[in-house]
Amino acid sequence: MRHTTQHYRVKSEKVLPEAERVSNEVSEAIKKKDVSVESSLSPSMAGALSMWYPRLRSADEIDSFVSRFLASGGENEMGFSTTFSPQIIDASCQRGVFPLAFDIGGSFVYGPKLHCQRYLTQLQSHVKGFPTGGDDDEGVFMVKRLQVSKKYTRERNLSTRAASYDVFVNRKEDVAPVLSLIHAQHGENWLCHGLRVCLVHMFVNSERYRTKIVFTAIRRHRHDVGTDAKTESSGGSAMCNRAHGDHVEEGDLVAAEVGFVVGDIYTSATGAYCASGAGTLQLAVVGEVMRSVGCKVWDLGMGMDYKVKGLGCVPFPRKRWLALVFERSQEGALSGFIDSKLREEFSRGVSVRQVLK
Repeated sequence: MRHTTQHYRVKSEKVLPEAERVSNEVSEAIKKKDVSVESSLSPSMAGALSMWYPRLRSADEIDSFVSRFLASGGENEMGFSTTFSPQIIDASCQRGVFPLAFDIGGSFVYGPKLHCQRYLTQLQSHVKGFPTGGDDDEGVFMVKRLQVSKKYTRERNLSTRAASYDVFVNRKEDVAPVLSLIHAQHGENWLCHGLRVCLVHMFVNSERYRTKIVFTAIRRHRHDVGTDAKTESSGGSAMCNRAHGDHVEEGDLVAAEVGFVVGDIYTSATGAYCASGAGTLQLAVVGEVMRSVGCKVWDLGMGMDYKVKGLGCVPFPRKRWLALVFERSQEGALSGFIDSKLREEFSRGVSVRQVLK
C-alpha cells in the first residue's frame, strides 16, 4: 500500500492559518439556514461551458440530467451547475451522481460527475448485482489484505501511556479538524468552499436530507481527557503536521475521511492522513465501521490499482451502477438508521483495536 504509507509532512506555520479559516467557515455554516453559494462565473462563460457539459440548474432537473448522459452514450462524465446547494448535492447523490467541483478561470463551479465506471466492493457477501464467479473473495472487502501497522492496533495502557488510537465517527467537534487536515494535504481542490459548507450543513441537519454525510476521525488516544487545553474529549484541531519526525501527541488527528451514505451504500469522497501508515489504517477502519452498522456496498469511485488489489473492488459500468443505486436507495429510512447507528456507536470514540479485532 505504498500510496498510503508515505508520510505526508507540512510545516505547521503553513497549516494553521488555513485551519483557522476552515474552522471559521464550518462555524458559519452551522449557524446559517441557507448555505447555498452562487459561482462568480459570468453568464457568457456559463453559456459557453454548457456547449461542452450538461448543465444542472436545480435539484428538480436531476432525472433529466442523468437521462441526457445515458442518451449521449459517450465518454463524457462531467456536468456543471453555477449553484452549490444542499438540495442539488442531495439529489445528485441519490441518483448515483458524484458531487464534485472544478475551477473555471479562477471560479469554482459545481461539477456533478457520472462516472463511466465506478469501483465497488462488498461489505457483506452476495450482494445482488455483484459478480458471482468461482472465487468467493472477488468483489469482497477483506481487511486482512491491508496489513495495518501493529503500532495502530495496540491496546490502551494507562500505566505506560503507550500510543494507541481511537476512531470517532459523526462527532460534531471533528468536522472542522477533518476538513482542515484534508485541506492541508490537498489544498483548495474539488472539495472547495462552496461544497464544504453544503456538506457541513447537510451533516448538522441530517434529518432534512436522504443523503447522510459521514465524518471519520482517527486520533491518538488521550488518557487524561480534559487536562489539555488544546482539545476536549480528543476533539479540536490538533493534527500531526510536524515538520520533523513522525511524532504524534495524545489527541492528535492522524487520519480523516469524508463520505456519504445512500441507502446501504457508503461512498468515500476524500480523505487525508499525516502519519506513516495512517492512510492504510483509514481504509481498514472505514471499511470495518461501515460494515458493522449495516452498509453492504462500499463505493470507491474511480478505478485505481490499490482499490482493486487492497480493497477487492470490481468495476461497475455506468448503467449497472445507476441501477444498483436505484434499487438500494428505495428504502428511505435505511440511511437514517445507519446514520443513527454511527452516531450512537462511534461518536464517543471506539479503539482501533476493537474495530479491527
